[in-house]
Amino acid sequence: ATFFSLHSPLFISSISFSIRVRLPLLQTMASYLRLRAAIAPTRHQWRRPLDRSTSVSFTCKRRQGACHHQQQRDMSVYGFGQQWTGALSRGPSNLFLEEAAELNAEEMQQFGECQNMISLRGVEDSKCVAASVGWGHTALLVTDKADDNGTDVETTPKLMVCGRPHDFQTLMRLRRLPPFIRNFSIKHTLPSEDEQLSNQPPSILQRIASYFAGENAITFHEEECRQYSNVPTLLEIDLPGGEIPALEGDRINSKAFELHASNRISQENDKPQHHSPLNTHFQKTLATSAGVTAVISKTGTLYTFGLNHRGQCGTGSFAPNVWSPSRVAGMASTRFILDHGTSTADDLFKDFKEQQNPIVSVALGLQHGVALDSEGQVFCWGKGERGQLGQGRRMTHEGYEEEEEEDNDEVVGEESPTENRTFEYALHVLSFYDPFATMSPSSSAMYAPLLSQDDSKVRLISAGMNFTLAITDSNLPYIWGKNVCLNPSFSESSFNPRSKPVQDSTYPLYIPGLPPGLRIERVACGTHHAAMILEDGSIWAVGVATDRPVPLWDEAVEILAPGIVDMKELVSFTAGFDRTVVVSETDRGTRQVIEVQLWSHEELRQQGAVRPSWLDWLENEESKEHVRSVHRGWLHSVVVTEEQ
Repeated sequence: ATFFSLHSPLFISSISFSIRVRLPLLQTMASYLRLRAAIAPTRHQWRRPLDRSTSVSFTCKRRQGACHHQQQRDMSVYGFGQQWTGALSRGPSNLFLEEAAELNAEEMQQFGECQNMISLRGVEDSKCVAASVGWGHTALLVTDKADDNGTDVETTPKLMVCGRPHDFQTLMRLRRLPPFIRNFSIKHTLPSEDEQLSNQPPSILQRIASYFAGENAITFHEEECRQYSNVPTLLEIDLPGGEIPALEGDRINSKAFELHASNRISQENDKPQHHSPLNTHFQKTLATSAGVTAVISKTGTLYTFGLNHRGQCGTGSFAPNVWSPSRVAGMASTRFILDHGTSTADDLFKDFKEQQNPIVSVALGLQHGVALDSEGQVFCWGKGERGQLGQGRRMTHEGYEEEEEEDNDEVVGEESPTENRTFEYALHVLSFYDPFATMSPSSSAMYAPLLSQDDSKVRLISAGMNFTLAITDSNLPYIWGKNVCLNPSFSESSFNPRSKPVQDSTYPLYIPGLPPGLRIERVACGTHHAAMILEDGSIWAVGVATDRPVPLWDEAVEILAPGIVDMKELVSFTAGFDRTVVVSETDRGTRQVIEVQLWSHEELRQQGAVRPSWLDWLENEESKEHVRSVHRGWLHSVVVTEEQ
C-alpha cells in the first residue's frame, strides 16, 4: 500500500524501466539453468519403474495445502502450472496461489518429489470428452456424467473455457513482471462477482494496474474485454443457432453434407452427389492457441473467436477481437467461390461465409489457422508473412531457386501475390508437388509438377507455432511455414550477417526420411517440432531440437522405436510446446503414458522416452482413474482422465 501510494509518473516509470532492463538477463540465466536440468542424466527410461522409495509423501510441509489426499473425488480433469492466468479454473480467490506449481527435473531428482496436480473446478457434474490448451487459456468439451444407476445420460456436448481466451500481449507483459506487481495488476483489472460493468472511468488503482499490464486502448473500455479478458472459472460458450460441438471419432451424418453449399447447389442443379467423401469422421474438433479458440459443430461448421488483429480468426475482417464464435470465411476452393460467390470482386472471398463441405479437423498456430474438409481440401488463414498459409509454388530446378534467392535467403522459390501475405479469410492450399517426379535439365517448365488431384487430397493436419503439417491420402508428409527447411547456400564461414542455416517454405515441402511402406496414423505439432506416429508404433519428427537450437528439418528422425506402443490400443497422441505424449492400453488393462522430445543426438533420442512424474500422483490420489489425454501449454498443462 505504501509503494502504490507513490504513484507519480516519474516514480512508476523508473521502477518499470529498472524491471524491464534486469528481467531479460535474469530470465536468460533461469532458462539456462532449466536447460541444464532438462538435459542432465535425471531422466529414466520408461521401461525402468520409478523408485518409489525416493518419492516424497503427499503430505509434506512444502505442499501440504495442495497435496492433501482427496478420497476418490469423481473428477475427470486435472492440471498443474501457474494459476494466475486462470487457465486452471480455480476461481478468483485462488489465482495467486501455487497449489500445483510445475517442478523441473532438478527439483524432482534432488528433493525426491513428483509433480502433483489439482482438479479444475466447474466440471464436477460433467465428463470431459475433449480438451485443448492454449498459451494462457483452456478449452474443454464436456457432457453430463452417468446417472445414479451407472447408465450414461444422453446429453449434448458443451464448450467451456477458462483463463485468458482473448488475450496474448497482456499475458506476455504480465509474465515478465515480478509476482507482487503482476498479482496487483490482475487483482485490479479482474471484475468482481458483484461488479456492474459500465463505461465509468477506471479508478486510480485500475489505472496503475493497466499501466503495468499494458493497456489495450482498443478494447480497454469495452464491456466484453472486462468480462472475458480473464475467466478464472470455466465458462460455458454457446455456439450460434444452438449448434452443438462435434466430438472426435463421430461419423459425419447426412444432414451435415446436405447443409453445406456443395451438396445444396448440386441439388438445385438436379445433379445430386453420389461420391463417397475421403474423410467421413471428425478428427480434431477443438483447438486453442495464443488468445484464439476454434471449434467444429456437428454440422461440420467451423467457428472461431478470440484475438483477430492478424486475421487469425479468419472471419473476413481485421477487427481486433471476435468476442463470440463466428464462422470462418472463404472455406471453399477458389473455383467454387468464383462460380458461386455473390459479392463484388474485392469482397468475394471474405464475404463467402458458407462452406463447400463439412470441416472435419482444425488446428491453430500462433497467429494462423488450418482446417481440413471432408473432401481432403486444406484451408489456411491469418498471418502469412513467413509462408504459413502455403500459397507458394516450388520451382523446377534447384539452381533456379538458388539464383532467385541470392538477395533474399528467407524464402524458397519465386514470390507470388499471395504467398507472403496475411489474410483475414481462408485460402485453399493447392500446390502439393510430386517429390518423385523426374524433370529433364533442359525442361523449360518454371514450376515442379504437382501431384494428381486424388493423390493431393489430405487426410491429416496439424499446426506448430509458425508452420503447418499435412499428410496426403497417398501417405506423403508435407510441411510449410517459417524456418522449416535448411538453407542450401548457408555456410558458417560466410560473412553475410543475414545468412541463416534455415529458411522459410511458402509451399508444401515434402518431408523425406520416413521408412517406406508404413502408414502415418496420427500427427501432432509442438511449437517448433512436428511428430508423426506410424502404424508400427514408432514416432518420427522434424523440427528444432529441445536441448540446443539445432535444426533437424532436412529429414524425419526416429524419437521412439517401434514395438513400444500397440497401435491397436492407441488412446491419444498429442504434442505441446517441446514434447509429444502418447497414451495407449497395455496387456494388463492399464494405461501407458510415454513422453518423448526431439533431441539433437541420436543416443538421447534412443533413450529419451520417459514416464511423466505426475502419474505417481494420479496413482496415489485417484487410483480408479486412468489417463485419456495430455495437453501441454505455455504456463500450464491439463490431464484428462476417465474411470477404469
